[in-house]
Amino acid sequence: MSKAASHTFASLTCGIDRAAKNDIPTTIVVFGASGDLAKKKTFPALFHLFEQNLLPKRTRVIGYARTHMSVEEFHKRATSHFNAQADKGVVEKFLQVCEYVSGKYDVDEDFANLRSEIDRLEKEESIDSSCERIHVYYMALPPSVFVDVATHIKKN
Repeated sequence: MSKAASHTFASLTCGIDRAAKNDIPTTIVVFGASGDLAKKKTFPALFHLFEQNLLPKRTRVIGYARTHMSVEEFHKRATSHFNAQADKGVVEKFLQVCEYVSGKYDVDEDFANLRSEIDRLEKEESIDSSCERIHVYYMALPPSVFVDVATHIKKN
């Protein structure tokens, strides 16, 4: 692992660990949520962390992709590669913290909509915008859209 990659990983794990220890609200946004990487690797990994109580207690997961689908369709897709022996009750609890937002990767208005959804979910949890909170952005995307996505995240 390169020095820059290990620093990024260390920052991420320290942030998530700090959030878990200090009950800091955390939102994980998975870009490319309708794709193969997300359904085969990312969501099963997030579920495993959830199942093992390794995510902060107040974690929300938002899938974001260009595909138009309902939250129910998203849930079905996100769980399609979970272990068959996974406890159904734990899967249901995981799905209760998972939402879906459809949008393009190069449209500012769609990122403003994502930001509004994050704000709405945090408000639902009685999280004041002045409170500390952590947002993690995971890009299960082709590298050709990384810059557009990062630019829109920063802007919104």
